Amino acid sequence: MKKTILIVVALLATINLFAQNAEAPEIIGQGTFLGKSIPLRDFPLIVEDADGKSDYRIIPNNFPVNGYITENALPVGEDPLRQSAVNKALQRSSIGQNFNGMTVSEGGGATPPDPSGAVGPNHYVHAVNVAVKIFDKSGNVLAGPTSLGNFIGDGQNSGDPIIMYDQLADRWFVSQFNTSNNGLAIAISETPDPTGAYFLYEFPLSSFPDYPHYAVWHDAYYMTANKSGQNVFALERDVMIAGGDDPQILGFNLPGVINNPNTVFSPEPAYLLGTDFDPSTPGYITYLQDDGWGAAFDHLKVWELDIDFDTPGNSSVSAPLEIPVAPFDSFLAPFGAGELEQPGTGQRIDMITGVISYAAHYRPFEDHNSWLVTFNVDALGDNTTAGVRWIELRNNDTDDWAVHQEGTYAPADGSSRFMGSGAIDAQGNIGLAFNIGNGDTPVGVAYTGRFADDPLGEMTVPEEIIVNGVGVQTTTNRFGDYSQLSMDPDNFTFWHTAEYFSSNNFWTTRIASFSLSGGFETDAGINAIVSPVDGALTNAETVEVSIRNFGTQELSNIPVVLSVDGVEVANEVFTGTIAPGISVNYTFTQTIDLSTVGQTYEITVCTDLAGDQFESNNCNTEMVKHLFANDLGVTVIVAPETAENLSDAEPVTIAIENFGSADQSNFEVTYDLDGAITSETFTGTVASGETVEYTFTQTADLSSFQEYVLCAATALTNDEDTSNDSTCVTIQNNICQPTSNCAGFDDGVTEFALADQDISTNCGSSPAGYSDDTDIVFNFALNDNPFEGVLQMGFNASVFALWIDFNDNGIFETEELIANDFVANANTDFAFTVDFETIPAVTNGMHRMRLRGEDESTAGDVLDPCGDLAFGRTNDYTANITGSLSLEEQAIQNGDLQVITLGDNRFDVDLTTTFDGPIFMAVYNTLGQQLMYKPISRRNNGHGITLDMSAMSSGVYLLRLGSRNPQGFKTARIIVQ
Repeated sequence: MKKTILIVVALLATINLFAQNAEAPEIIGQGTFLGKSIPLRDFPLIVEDADGKSDYRIIPNNFPVNGYITENALPVGEDPLRQSAVNKALQRSSIGQNFNGMTVSEGGGATPPDPSGAVGPNHYVHAVNVAVKIFDKSGNVLAGPTSLGNFIGDGQNSGDPIIMYDQLADRWFVSQFNTSNNGLAIAISETPDPTGAYFLYEFPLSSFPDYPHYAVWHDAYYMTANKSGQNVFALERDVMIAGGDDPQILGFNLPGVINNPNTVFSPEPAYLLGTDFDPSTPGYITYLQDDGWGAAFDHLKVWELDIDFDTPGNSSVSAPLEIPVAPFDSFLAPFGAGELEQPGTGQRIDMITGVISYAAHYRPFEDHNSWLVTFNVDALGDNTTAGVRWIELRNNDTDDWAVHQEGTYAPADGSSRFMGSGAIDAQGNIGLAFNIGNGDTPVGVAYTGRFADDPLGEMTVPEEIIVNGVGVQTTTNRFGDYSQLSMDPDNFTFWHTAEYFSSNNFWTTRIASFSLSGGFETDAGINAIVSPVDGALTNAETVEVSIRNFGTQELSNIPVVLSVDGVEVANEVFTGTIAPGISVNYTFTQTIDLSTVGQTYEITVCTDLAGDQFESNNCNTEMVKHLFANDLGVTVIVAPETAENLSDAEPVTIAIENFGSADQSNFEVTYDLDGAITSETFTGTVASGETVEYTFTQTADLSSFQEYVLCAATALTNDEDTSNDSTCVTIQNNICQPTSNCAGFDDGVTEFALADQDISTNCGSSPAGYSDDTDIVFNFALNDNPFEGVLQMGFNASVFALWIDFNDNGIFETEELIANDFVANANTDFAFTVDFETIPAVTNGMHRMRLRGEDESTAGDVLDPCGDLAFGRTNDYTANITGSLSLEEQAIQNGDLQVITLGDNRFDVDLTTTFDGPIFMAVYNTLGQQLMYKPISRRNNGHGITLDMSAMSSGVYLLRLGSRNPQGFKTARIIVQ
């Protein structure tokens, strides 16, 4: 990082710990289906550099650099649950595979690697910043390393990849964020083969989705991100798996949460293990709450997410459940300071404290559900030694989530354990893997574990090294950011990936498997119900299922039981043989009656094999609907959506879904904007089960900075179910509010005196880098022009810019920039002048005034009034312009300027004015660069010129007409085709 961290002690205000009601989502809309990729194995490989460093770069993250702690926070000193030793007499586990994943050169030279990986029946898919590589389960390379940017990023290698194997669908999930559109780039494999083709999706969001954590769940893919605005999301999993167009995405804010001011905001979704689940189970999100940064006591919060993609407005996030845990200290040092010492160098590396580790795995059992949460803590109270706090939560049909057991794994050998990741196998055994290192030992990778019947709160399996570190990192504090433990579909083998240094400043990732149990020999279950599916169904529907051998021995003569709405209708036997880990399809002889129109049927199929050792995966249930013939509706309003500076002609686009079994065409669609209804006819055809987008010919006026309610509906004449016809959304037109980091160093303008105001600013009023201070009015009497101002900056080598929105259109334009300069020294008066006689756009009245300042050496452009800054801030005030300029200025500014397009990029420019002196015209591009300056001829009532722009590039240009002095101006825009 660029600065020295100073830890400050501050008491954060305690916020209300309970939200009173469930809250609805922000209906963000839909992702975009970008098409299907070529097979991943056919993409070009990354060419390794000789030293792996020619493209060396640091992957940015939106991590704060605050150092806030609260006095008297618990615990004081050592963690109260610290496990400082392990029982060496207990059974040792077994490492299976152990091989290197990728190197910094294969990954394209990015640091940190952010390693992610997941295991499937036959493959291990691995990703780092910024590449993906596929292995078989013996460590043989099958595809890659391939650039993630080429594969899913539209050429952009942005970072933070996440890999998941969706065991419920036998598909692969690959993602990274996209910095160009603040979005998510996601690929879903077309088949179970991860080296094959993928369905590609893009989900633009309102702000940068840093540090995304995803989870597989039965009704959605859940995702959390370190971002402003909504930070918990549900993605329409079924549509993505099928390669469908425009999967929905719903966004939520977590009520009652206290954000961690020290590092990244990292709520964690529950990640389903195995294939057994209750389809009525909501999604779960958890987040740690530390009294060291404002919570009343140390605890976990848990929220429930109820998702309804058919009627998104019915979705909700619950009030939080608070679960007290033993006191912990999640804070070692602010991000960028570095906590872990390394041998032979003063460079420390970050252990990413205060963050729930990826992933929080959830597994259902016969009489309870287990949910494992892990995060780094200060084990000794010395701010340098980390341990892994692990917590097993349990609930059941009658009892809510509560702590079943918890511990802090931190053996007393001088090493830190950090970047932990844990999971639970099918017998309830826990595996925990992590990085390990200290000032004498380079960072390596290790694991431990415990068996289900061991004493609670202890990791009883002796720690075992996966790989020893060899080198150290001297170039940056950045390390890891992720590690990932995933669960083999056999439900007993853990697979882990993490970073270590195979030589100095040369990171490598490691992939290893281990198990705490050999698994079950006899284990059969229903993998999927293949048919029937929604449609115009009959009284004799065929049922086809996929039977899987989850065990370790061949199975044959497997009984299968079919039920409809809880009533058994068939008990048959699959007489073939299924090899271990293999699925086969079986069609029942007995058909079923699904002939009632509009009814939804619950179809359940179970295996009933004698001696089955794991019955939780025996059954599978699908809800199948006999569709109405005629049933149409609007599922989502795609556009417009809440944004900055919306116009008076915003296109209105809706998604229309045919819920029925008959194709539909030539039907009425409407939208209602705050009571004004527009009606048009959709003339195309929407096939059964298809969703199409329609953009109305009539646009919507959303130009006022206010909140709008927009509803859209279909009006099918013979619609048999009108409950799903319409949907509504609230849209807010906002003036842009750019974000930046000013905390800790007071970047930006700290003192500001101009006109009749002399004020101080502070970062506390704008923690996200923006503050609306329009209640502060600066009075400018033009008779007193020019105005002398003085300001101070909070950091050396900074720049500032000042605009007034004279035309009140919510856009700070080039001609409205009234001051801009470089300030070399912090906390020192810097004088500047505002001369309204040089400003072409001056008008009297009350206008928004924007002041921006930034550390010039960091990312961002202070002259982009809406651009985010790495270190700085933006403040909006009010400017009150009164009085008048000189008579000469008034004569010009009161004139009438007309520009007539003549064709061939030629324009007639005519200024009617009483001013009789010489008039000059200047032409500027959108960057503010002057391209032309020339006198214009007199005409009967003023001055004019025929302007030839045919030699100019296409684009927008600004004309400015005024006297030579210069004093008054008139401006106009022209467009060159």
